[in-house]
Amino acid sequence: MPGTEHTTVAAALVALVESLGFRRAYGVTGGPIAPVCHELGRSELRALHCRHESGAAFAALEDSLASGVPAIVFVTTGPGITNALTGMCAARWEGGRVLLVSASTSRREIGRRAFQETSHETLPQAGLFGPGPIFDDAWRLDHPTDLPAIGAAIARGLTRPQGWVGHVSVPIRVQTEPCAPPPRFESRIEPPEVDLALADRCAELLGRKSFAIWAGFGARGAAVEVRRLAERTGAPVLCSPRGKGVMPEDHPQYVGVTGFGGHAEVKEYLAVTPPEHILVLGTRLGEFTSFWDPAFVPPGGFVHVDLDPAVPGASFPDAHTFAVRAEVGAFLRALLERIPERPGSPAWTAPPRPPAPTARAHGLIRPEVLLDSLQRCVVERCAAPILTDAGNAFAWGSHSLRFPAPARYRTSTGWGAMGHATSGVIGAATGRGGVAVALVGDGSMLMQSEVSTAVRYGIPAAWVVLNDGAYGMIRQGMTAQGLTPLETELPHTDFAAWAESLGAEGVCVASELELDKTLSRIESLERPLVVDVRVDPSEPAPFLKRVQSLIRQTTHTTQEVQS
Repeated sequence: MPGTEHTTVAAALVALVESLGFRRAYGVTGGPIAPVCHELGRSELRALHCRHESGAAFAALEDSLASGVPAIVFVTTGPGITNALTGMCAARWEGGRVLLVSASTSRREIGRRAFQETSHETLPQAGLFGPGPIFDDAWRLDHPTDLPAIGAAIARGLTRPQGWVGHVSVPIRVQTEPCAPPPRFESRIEPPEVDLALADRCAELLGRKSFAIWAGFGARGAAVEVRRLAERTGAPVLCSPRGKGVMPEDHPQYVGVTGFGGHAEVKEYLAVTPPEHILVLGTRLGEFTSFWDPAFVPPGGFVHVDLDPAVPGASFPDAHTFAVRAEVGAFLRALLERIPERPGSPAWTAPPRPPAPTARAHGLIRPEVLLDSLQRCVVERCAAPILTDAGNAFAWGSHSLRFPAPARYRTSTGWGAMGHATSGVIGAATGRGGVAVALVGDGSMLMQSEVSTAVRYGIPAAWVVLNDGAYGMIRQGMTAQGLTPLETELPHTDFAAWAESLGAEGVCVASELELDKTLSRIESLERPLVVDVRVDPSEPAPFLKRVQSLIRQTTHTTQEVQS
């Protein structure tokens, strides 16, 4: 360790990541990664042993986003790596700051059919052990002298304001080799400076004619500036599903959520009072945010601000796009100094929301009643974030929940893996040091077992399960397309009893009148809680646009084949 002349590679690697600001590690141990795990246990890092590597990766991702601190995933060889890849892909899509530390097969054992052999003979090397679509940076640490260069590269990667995902794979023989203590590296995020000439041009474009603001996840740190700009100019504000709360969702200039689970008011606004320009802030405008709907393309085009220069123009390649590479908050501060105030009424005033349905004593629970209760008992009473998993939970959460501030709602619009929120909620709760909630379907809940991890570490996570005995979104979606659902029914599962068997608290809610009493407990949660809600499977979730998008893609593909 530091202060001695030599240490081991495993100890030096752990000391290195600790010096770079990593504080927690999630994973599943195994023989080939045992030396690294031994050093994790001796360090100041908190190691949480999960039940599956993909769950560990989702948890590390959500921890990094909730805390702002990078997180580690540790796994063994072979299936340890491949199991983690789904979560690591999600981390790359979601802008997490996560480092995968894995074991690999030592060179003298390669080709000899070592157990769970991890080498060029068993796994593709490009993209797993080098940079590519999954990892921004990746290395195989084959010699102790490789560590300083790898440490310097990790430090550089962590300065990327849009996130960074890396992979270091260390053969077990190398983990125990003697090694000099690693040098210390400092890592500080410094966004690119704003090009003031571009800010002048944007102010000129937006100051002349009407415009709307379309805020995404990348604008979550600029909520104050977004609101100031909207109120200064009267611009209506749309948000992506991941951008919920960037503009308070009860603000009169807030129009609604776009994309999956989006609001009809968005289309109404675009049809009745179309803006000349749309200022896009920190969103890729991908399928689940825009469905690539031509109705979003304004006559004057987009002004698209993003840290990633590859984002502007990618989703709407035929639309005129004025691209600005900048951190959203810094850009908006420069823009606010240049754009003139527009007196008068705003271009959009939100209509009154329809009243929530009245709770009834009998019958299965309607999802809209559940979401209304979740709004009152969680969103409005505490600061707990709510994560929604893939499927109907995502659609209902995006459509029905309303947040006054950003970073309270988390969902995955890119990779969209089932089980993401089901596992990620333990990382969100750990990262923020308080309660976090996952709204999940029964299909997603059956995919992961990180409730057991929450019990082991006393994590105050709550799972609210939409238990309809089916893969609900798939069933409803196939039916809406005129197709016959394939094996979408699930055997009845008592998630409350299952939770109790794992050592958590389980509650079954079978009446709408019980919802408030049960969900009100989440505010002061001290141990894991699973709420099994028996929802009405006949209630359609608000995701019709997704079905229309699939139909368009299928039709387009058929035409291409015929031509």
